[in-house]
Amino acid sequence: MHTDATDALTDDGKLLFGAGFVFGVMASLVLLGVVIAVIASNGQSVPVTVAATVVAGVVFAAIVGGGLYLLAFPENRMRIPVDDSDFGLDEE
Repeated sequence: MHTDATDALTDDGKLLFGAGFVFGVMASLVLLGVVIAVIASNGQSVPVTVAATVVAGVVFAAIVGGGLYLLAFPENRMRIPVDDSDFGLDEE
């Protein structure tokens, strides 16, 4: 598929792409967690640090992916309070 330079990715598209990427990472970590659970259920030892890292990765990816997904929609962005002076939008 050919993309012209005029078909630039919008901010919404960038946020949705980022959210999709992060949710893909989260799905991979969930599958890794399933593999670790199967290994542990077969009586083999799994270090606590490995399990904690996988769980923390899933939680972190869920938070970041959810945030990017919600920010991709203008009606959700309007609910985030910002200070205009932070963006140089204050009236002089």
